[in-house]
Amino acid sequence: MAAPKKHIDGGPAVTTNSTLTNGNVPQDETFLPCIFIEPLIARDASSKPKTISADGLHFISIHQYRPGSPTYLDSFLNPFWTFLTNFLPLWIAPNMVTTFGGLHCGLAYGVLWYYAPDFDVSPPDWVVALCAYCTMAYYTLDCMDGKQSRRTGTSSPLGQLFDHGFDCICTLAHLATVSSYVVCGGTYWYILLQTTLQFAFFMAQWEEYFTHVLPHCAGKVIGVTEVNYSLGLLALANSLIDREAFYSRTLSAIAGDSLAGNLPICVRNLELRHFLMTGWGIMSVVLMILSIQRVIFHPRVAKPSFTTVQRLKQQVNALSKLATPFALCVGGFLIPPTSVRTRYLSVTMGLAFSLITKKMIVYGMAKMAFAVVQWDAVPFLLAAVWIRCDDRLTREGADFVLGVLCFWYTWRMLRWINLTIDQICDRLDI
Repeated sequence: MAAPKKHIDGGPAVTTNSTLTNGNVPQDETFLPCIFIEPLIARDASSKPKTISADGLHFISIHQYRPGSPTYLDSFLNPFWTFLTNFLPLWIAPNMVTTFGGLHCGLAYGVLWYYAPDFDVSPPDWVVALCAYCTMAYYTLDCMDGKQSRRTGTSSPLGQLFDHGFDCICTLAHLATVSSYVVCGGTYWYILLQTTLQFAFFMAQWEEYFTHVLPHCAGKVIGVTEVNYSLGLLALANSLIDREAFYSRTLSAIAGDSLAGNLPICVRNLELRHFLMTGWGIMSVVLMILSIQRVIFHPRVAKPSFTTVQRLKQQVNALSKLATPFALCVGGFLIPPTSVRTRYLSVTMGLAFSLITKKMIVYGMAKMAFAVVQWDAVPFLLAAVWIRCDDRLTREGADFVLGVLCFWYTWRMLRWINLTIDQICDRLDI
């Protein structure tokens, strides 16, 4: 999840009177109604495909990252992160710090793939302990990269893209860690965990797209710092216990008949793992509702000068941008979890989510129009319908379909990232 790198006093977007090299005034397309396709981006003399418009590159060049307010734990740990950063050589680029943190997530994910490929068996204790270390090391380094950029005078919008792009894909490692010790593979519970996690991450970028402030906490007590370090400590604790015996207990067995007797049968017969995942789902929904509330009532969306109809149009336009990630969530639930390998489904859906989330991050910085329908999600949705409806498709066939999509999404994402980074580097002369 995105780390609070620096705390800048947020405020309304600054209107620039700058002009482009062609003499035109850059246009903010954030609220441009756009359903099926974004405005076409003109190619230059090189004829290379472009992912960012000339106006978008201008806005990226003057972009400033604005996180929300820090939590108490952020303020407490900030000197510790600064202390660690001061040990880094000045020749280490901030993006290398980000990459090293991301490699920790890659290590945890790779080891879990070997020992618990489909999250239906519990991995060895040392693997869970390794994941605990990797989770905390990743987040600590994630909080250090911004400090290193300011320390070396190399802060740039590319750093935010690089940082949050890694955060986006590293959510899969956090998901794998939790799923491995609660052993929820091959069930709809796993789909619930993944869809709520990735949809919530997308919504954070969606909120920044409209408000220009990236939220990372609810109040002063709970934020991404608390969540990430809690995930690490929870994994460490789980490496020391009999996880199968602990999580398979029912609520009635834990609370006793005197307490559990007042609960509905469907609740008291829940295993602890399912009860905790239900709590996560409810908490995620509450946070999503709060995010929606912050966006649709934000002064940039619901301007005081607007009429009721104008305000409603802006709010509907903002909410419509959630259609594609919501469709991805529905697609995940369309696929019967027993008809495919959980890992194949997870990676394919995760890459699809990651691609559209990265696009939202870049378009938010570039103030470009984001279409309601993101066509990159369509292959996964078509595959989900096919697997759901075709009784002749075997499990091996379904795995093959998702495997092909994994390679396609990997190529598509790397291609898009490469084109985007090339454009930003050319614009910033880095």
